[in-house]
Amino acid sequence: MKLTTLLTPLSLLALQASTVLADGASIVNALDTVNNSTLKLNSLVSSWNGKLLGTLPIVAESTALLAHIMKGTKTAKDSAALAALDALGVAGSTITLSASVNTTLTTIIAAKRKFDKRSLSPVILLNLELEKSATEDFSAAIIAKLPADLQGLAQNLVAPIDASFEQGIDKYKLL
Repeated sequence: MKLTTLLTPLSLLALQASTVLADGASIVNALDTVNNSTLKLNSLVSSWNGKLLGTLPIVAESTALLAHIMKGTKTAKDSAALAALDALGVAGSTITLSASVNTTLTTIIAAKRKFDKRSLSPVILLNLELEKSATEDFSAAIIAKLPADLQGLAQNLVAPIDASFEQGIDKYKLL
């Protein structure tokens, strides 16, 4: 068998695999990745001793979180429309993420004095604003893929995330 004869079907299979649209499981995986990064950030901020060197892992994880959110947005945008069963899985992961975001932003608010002491509150404010904007894009991309009759419910599920970000941003704007 010629190598080119074997490569043609393999090439077509690879091309087909690379163009397959994301699905509900991919979006749930993206939400779970964002949730895990959010929880890691919470852990880093809550255990931070207030020393400057300790901010490096916090900044690194905050940057990673932003990248995960942006990657999740791409996954959602690349996805086909979701069926109701897929939407249910997305809803469950969104509820979990909402609780994690609330906890993490509460932790970040509680650490404001430590960040103030190191003159890092403007950096935290910028990160919160970037993450909020990216999260809004991620939410919109997911909601657009849901069945029309579930989109209102989905907007209600993400509302607490928006409110948590607003609370954190408002606290850090008070410099």
